[in-house]
Amino acid sequence: MEKNKLGNNERYFSEPRTATFRKEQFDYIHTGIIDENGEMWTTTELDEANINQVYNQYRKKHGIPFPDEIIELRKHYGVSSAKMAEILGFGINQYRYYEDGEVPSISNARNIIAIRSKNMFLDFLEASCETIGEKEYAKILKYVKGIGDYQKPYPVPSVMTGYVSLSLVKIKAVMLYFINKMDEIYVTKMNKLLFYTDFLSYKRHGYGMTGLEYAALPYGPVPDQWGKVYSSIPEVSMNECIRYEQSSGILLESNANANLDILSDIEKEVLKDVFHRFKDMNAKKISLVSHDEKGWIDNSAQKGYINYQYAFDLSMQ
Repeated sequence: MEKNKLGNNERYFSEPRTATFRKEQFDYIHTGIIDENGEMWTTTELDEANINQVYNQYRKKHGIPFPDEIIELRKHYGVSSAKMAEILGFGINQYRYYEDGEVPSISNARNIIAIRSKNMFLDFLEASCETIGEKEYAKILKYVKGIGDYQKPYPVPSVMTGYVSLSLVKIKAVMLYFINKMDEIYVTKMNKLLFYTDFLSYKRHGYGMTGLEYAALPYGPVPDQWGKVYSSIPEVSMNECIRYEQSSGILLESNANANLDILSDIEKEVLKDVFHRFKDMNAKKISLVSHDEKGWIDNSAQKGYINYQYAFDLSMQ
């Protein structure tokens, strides 16, 4: 997806609005484009980011799984989206639509939630035996009996995680991308790069990228439990070393290459833009820049967590 381009005398604007979805009203931050004559419009990409804010609130209110969990559930049981639709009694393409972001009905969502339990999935599988055929039934049954239980996302996706589950795979991809492309990245700078990556993704798409939560600490936004998170990625080494003026810092290094195939086109574009914005800044400079972000300013005194809705105040477009 190509990033939205502004013409001469055009600018982005954001304003609070209310939208109705399935007869319920939700407040969201509407982003659009306005020209010098006051004419307003949106693009397909902006429309998607706007409506995803509404969908996210509806999902949260009614306990409906988010797309990343809907995908992971299917992968856990080793079936295609079409086969999962058959097993759950949905329309032939319905499960794929849910993976792509369509919001399930509450009744269909309850069925998806139910198969978090392996025993419940096996019950659905048995009930669908005639539909999918005995050969396919036996194949899936053998596979499922050999796997463990599905692990629910933790923390539960919310506006504090960018409405996505914590993904170590994506965290690794993002970290390796920046390590591959930048010289000497210390922890302080990586913390800010991850913050801008997640919040810019949310601003453009209505979803964060990694599922990390961020606290407003003295040196700027910091991922929650960053030490534990970084240590869980064996491809990245953390080495304490002397920097300028005899101060020490933790240098992040790796010989591994980033696998960007797991990222969407929108996510790849976000990474590129964050790289170009901060590639020449050291840790001190990017920390100072982050101190001008409203999300940090409003929460720094209490060292509180930063709500992803602050993405709409982000200095980057």
